[in-house]
Amino acid sequence: MLTTMTYRMPNFTLEQKLFLLRRIHAVVDTVQDFRKDTNTTVHRNAVWAELVQAFNAAFPSRPPSSIGSLKTLWKRLKVECRVGLQKRQEQQAAGLPVSALTQVDGDGSYASVRGSSPGAGN
Repeated sequence: MLTTMTYRMPNFTLEQKLFLLRRIHAVVDTVQDFRKDTNTTVHRNAVWAELVQAFNAAFPSRPPSSIGSLKTLWKRLKVECRVGLQKRQEQQAAGLPVSALTQVDGDGSYASVRGSSPGAGN
């Protein structure tokens, strides 16, 4: 019996991830403010609601995302970034050739960056 396999689509495309990163960049201080007072929590929840609304409006052909799914994506992107930077620092400390970091230009194109370290003003 021959059946066709269907492949699972990724939850978020690269374009969606970049959109979230660009939008969250302007409000990162609010999103990362983990104080527990009521005013901060209300403001942070309002910012996430605005992000979700803009995100879903930007990608009408994709299934709508919830606040929880975007928060999880944001958390995962931060972890992946930390792991990549740590791996790069370990390669530099060991004197090994470093792997390329990916840089996203303002126009949405991608460029591979070599020989520059984070925070090194190259």
